[in-house]
Amino acid sequence: MAEAVFKPGQGYTKAEWDEVGDNPELTEEELAEMRPFAEVFPELAASIQREQELEKASGIKLISQRL
Repeated sequence: MAEAVFKPGQGYTKAEWDEVGDNPELTEEELAEMRPFAEVFPELAASIQREQELEKASGIKLISQRL
């Protein structure tokens, strides 16, 4: 995979970019140990599913805005 290059003005600083830029690739063993989100957090997954179903049924989309 090509090396990503920092571009200013994207909502984060060079220091933040450098801080997360050294994450190693996952090994085959780590990938094999992963489980689906709904299996690890069943209550949260069910809550998200209910919200999505309500949005579809009502035709209203919930949004938030950070000021």
